Amino acid sequence: MPTPEVAPTTHDGRSPTDLPSLLVALRRSAGLSQERLAEAAGLSARTVGNLERGRVAPHPSTIERIAAVLRATTSVDAVVADQLTRAAAASVSRRPETGRPLTLPERRRSCPDRQTELHQLDALATAAVGVRPSAAVGVRPSAAVGVRPSAAGPAVVVVCGPAGVGKTELAVAAAQRATDRHGVDGLLLDLAGTSRQPLAVGTAIDRLLRAFGVPEHRTPRPIHERAGLLRSVMSDRRGILVLDDAYAEEQVRPVLPVSAGWLTIVTSRSGLAGLFGARWYPLAPLSGAAPADGPAGIDASYLRLPANQRHLFRRLALLRPGDHPTTVADLLTELGPAATARALDGLTERGLLTDTPAPGGFHLCPGIRRHAETRLWHEESVAQWHHAYQRLCRHPDWRDRAQLPEQSTVESLPPPPAPRGWTAPEGGNQR
Repeated sequence: MPTPEVAPTTHDGRSPTDLPSLLVALRRSAGLSQERLAEAAGLSARTVGNLERGRVAPHPSTIERIAAVLRATTSVDAVVADQLTRAAAASVSRRPETGRPLTLPERRRSCPDRQTELHQLDALATAAVGVRPSAAVGVRPSAAVGVRPSAAGPAVVVVCGPAGVGKTELAVAAAQRATDRHGVDGLLLDLAGTSRQPLAVGTAIDRLLRAFGVPEHRTPRPIHERAGLLRSVMSDRRGILVLDDAYAEEQVRPVLPVSAGWLTIVTSRSGLAGLFGARWYPLAPLSGAAPADGPAGIDASYLRLPANQRHLFRRLALLRPGDHPTTVADLLTELGPAATARALDGLTERGLLTDTPAPGGFHLCPGIRRHAETRLWHEESVAQWHHAYQRLCRHPDWRDRAQLPEQSTVESLPPPPAPRGWTAPEGGNQR
């Protein structure tokens, strides 16, 4: 004899109308725990718990998975189970706008000069998010409501290079193509890494939570709990997340998806070598063009450099613009060969210099040199840098690379950071 179908009620005997209460009542009517419902629907138990507490916005595919499981039980009326879908739709329609939208720009980007990189990102996006939900009938509920994308986990790509080479343009173009092709979410979050006030990790998490519809009053206070909530929200979705202008790995890690079905494209002047498991796409200027950036952006990068890197950056004003062998940098500083080599690597990683096509060289663009010139006059006396200039001029092979810095009107610049962590030059303190 079949089990009679029971309409769900709340603890006080009333019929529930809001989504969280309805979900709890339906789950209990079906005799399922949060864990069993989550397992049958192919979700995480945390996602079910967050929905029942009203802490996350209901995503249509998530609700369909849950409704499919409930319809398959004998103790829940299919018509009643359909109320869940309607309650979810009503919940979304009533939800006020709670934050800045992080949608991709409407204007489509084409990147005609980056077609090779664009096609490579297309392939990665297809592998990461290209599995569409299945409409299969007659299979167990967890399979009927969707097929998980790659079980290998989310994909992370770092598009790195100096300012002005088109990192953001490429990332946005790839994201737009993927969202159009696969019908997934597309989000663009500016981390403002090269500004004087990079986006704080907590703010980044909050903006993403708002974009997913999580109201502020439902957000836990500690950052690690907010990060966990964000991962839970993203775990049952597929999409492309563009994290633009990242300065360091610690800006990126807390907001990375941890579940399959996501491709994250990070743009940065730095290589972000600490993002283990990521793929790197370094971009160089096209057709020999110099990187373009305003003085404010360059100076923001300069002020975050360690002392030895700032020291070498200033001394770049003693070179003419163009390509140079890395060994010429030894003549510019009093740091010694090993420390100078590390400082040169740091400037290249931060995108202030670029590698030359031939190994063992770096390219100094005019805009970077002009800023180095300004900083040199602002922070050092002629007596401090003149010996380095003389060393360069006396070298038989490299004297033609020297260029005397011009003392133009020094613009108002913020003071350099305090010399914490300073490595003293081998010839003594330069100040």
